[in-house]
Amino acid sequence: MKIFRTIGILAVVLLIASAYMPWAYINYGLLHNAVLTGMDTGKTNYGKPAVLNLVFGVLFLATVLIPRVWAKRLGIFFAIVVLAWNLRNYFLFPCEMGYCPERRIGLYLTLLAAVAIMVSALLPYVPEGAADHD
Repeated sequence: MKIFRTIGILAVVLLIASAYMPWAYINYGLLHNAVLTGMDTGKTNYGKPAVLNLVFGVLFLATVLIPRVWAKRLGIFFAIVVLAWNLRNYFLFPCEMGYCPERRIGLYLTLLAAVAIMVSALLPYVPEGAADHD
C-alpha cells in the first residue's frame, strides 16, 4: 500500500520538525521560564534527547525509499528504536519534588510521529518485481 510509504515520509518530516519545537516548560528553582526543546535543553542535565530520533528517523527514511525486503525488515528495527526512544523522551520529564514540568506540543508531536513511523514500517510498500528471494 503506497499510502503508508507517504505516511512514513511525512512522519519523518514531522519528527525532524518537532525536534525543534518546545517540549516542556519549567518555571521552578533555578529554571525560571525555561522552554526545553529536543535540541536545546538549556541548563538542565537532559542533553539533546532528539539527536537519536533524527539519526534513526533518517535511517528509517532511507529504508522506506529502498524497494527491497531486507530494507523493509531493517526499517521495522529503526521504527522500533524511534518509538522506544520517544517513549523514553516522554517519560524523561517526570514530576520531581512536587513539581511537574508542563509538557508542550513538540513532545506530543514526536510521539505521534513515532507511532506513524511504526505503523508505516509494519505495512510497507514493496513493488512486486522488487522482492528478493531470501
